[in-house]
Amino acid sequence: MATIHNLYLTDQDSLNKIERFAEDVSNYYHLDDTYFSNVIVCLDTLKTFCDDQYKEQKWALDIEVFSDRKGLVFSVKDKGDILNAAMVPEEFTAELLDSKPGEMLFTLGSLTDSFTGNADENTLELTFSTHSMHKDLAIKRVTLLHEYFNHHVKVRSN
Repeated sequence: MATIHNLYLTDQDSLNKIERFAEDVSNYYHLDDTYFSNVIVCLDTLKTFCDDQYKEQKWALDIEVFSDRKGLVFSVKDKGDILNAAMVPEEFTAELLDSKPGEMLFTLGSLTDSFTGNADENTLELTFSTHSMHKDLAIKRVTLLHEYFNHHVKVRSN
């Protein structure tokens, strides 16, 4: 069974909680620094948006992280009604940026490889296509091994 990482983020939590969670996920999935930074910015953007929209009300997000064929998926469920699957646009237009959630949606759409709404679960799904990152690394390693064996490099022990 695949490992699922969960974060319960509330209005009382600090950026430190987001950073620790992103670090745990990054270490578990061996993410590079770019993905680590993007994850932190995305989660902080969600928190900031909820803080602004809920004002003085209590709020909470359930964030579930899992790996599937699309990549590393952060599934975000709002316990209230501010964040929902229907708010994710099909495309980003200038008019969208003028709306209340426009800046948040633009940030999430820009920093992820895929940003979608799951209508069945009423969640936002932030996907980082980490499989291609590992594929590129594997191709680089194969190339280096091929060069090594074709150049008849002699390895000596001292």
